[in-house]
Amino acid sequence: MANRKSNSTINLNNWISEAHSDEEKRDLFLNMDIAMKYIHDRGYCIKTFNPKEIELLDGSVSKVKFNTLLEMPIDREYQKKLIKEDIYNSSMLQIGIYSNCLDYLSRDFVKENFDSFLVFLPEVDSPYYRGVIERDAMVYFSEFEVERRKRDINDLENQISGQNNKTSQDSYDLDKMLVNDKINSSIYKQINGFKDSASAFVSAAAYPLLFGILFIVFLIIYIVLISL
Repeated sequence: MANRKSNSTINLNNWISEAHSDEEKRDLFLNMDIAMKYIHDRGYCIKTFNPKEIELLDGSVSKVKFNTLLEMPIDREYQKKLIKEDIYNSSMLQIGIYSNCLDYLSRDFVKENFDSFLVFLPEVDSPYYRGVIERDAMVYFSEFEVERRKRDINDLENQISGQNNKTSQDSYDLDKMLVNDKINSSIYKQINGFKDSASAFVSAAAYPLLFGILFIVFLIIYIVLISL
């Protein structure tokens, strides 16, 4: 690994030029996915997955910052299309990093030759990537990971008796473990601030409108009453 301060920010392009294990890459990809879902949940999508436009703040794989965000339109169907596109592009990026041929991949080539890439991918994640690349599945990697681990726990429960309480607790902990809201709230405070400001503006604008409507209603009632 190249010498650098452990707390220095580095973009993904430079990070992948260093030596990292598949476990480190997988940990990064999970945190990238969690950050992406956080962004989607707040009405934004990612303009580009260029590794130069993705930063690891403080050199940490837990602090992923996408530098190019776009606000999604209010149309729900179009939002789903953009989210699906982000999930697809994120998977393509991950496959390219695992296979060390990111600069040479195309959608059609990966889809038509997906089986050739299996040797580079973690075996446990192959079903996820196949679903996204071959069937356009709109599933977050972190959600896949939660369900995968829950299945592992359930399989263990079937083999070892008397683990019901522990399994339930483990399942709950998995859901909490793959949430990085506190970190992402700090990284993406600009979109949080926009939403908060927008909500405050709408609330403030609603009061004069409400008072105006009430005034008109009372005026109509008054006119009707005095005309009786």
